[in-house]
Amino acid sequence: MSDTTAEKSEHRSMDDIQTDLDATRQRLAESIAQLKQEARPDVLKAKARTAVLSVVIDPETGLVRTERIAAVVGVTVGLILLRKGIKARSRKRQLRRLGEVVWVPVPRAAVKPELMSISREAIELAPAPSTTG
Repeated sequence: MSDTTAEKSEHRSMDDIQTDLDATRQRLAESIAQLKQEARPDVLKAKARTAVLSVVIDPETGLVRTERIAAVVGVTVGLILLRKGIKARSRKRQLRRLGEVVWVPVPRAAVKPELMSISREAIELAPAPSTTG
């Protein structure tokens, strides 16, 4: 029994090879049919629903897993708050940059009296506008 598979394949008859090809073709056709069945939208929807429900509902008791629902709600709320915080920080940064670039006049009534003296000093220290034109 020192024959290798290569030597065995050389000694096969055409009928054996045809039988093997037919069997392989049949297995391939069955595999394709099974994949088509599993790829149908209603089957995929049912699998997804089962997967989600198995996370939320205990399959043994049929009771709702409140700790998992609480965890999902907690993570969702946390992500929403994180997103709002990031957006608020970004907005503050944008407004700060905009304030550095754009000068917006502030009505005198809106300025606190203790800041009025600082603003007067700033005006006095500021270079006079050039009137060349």
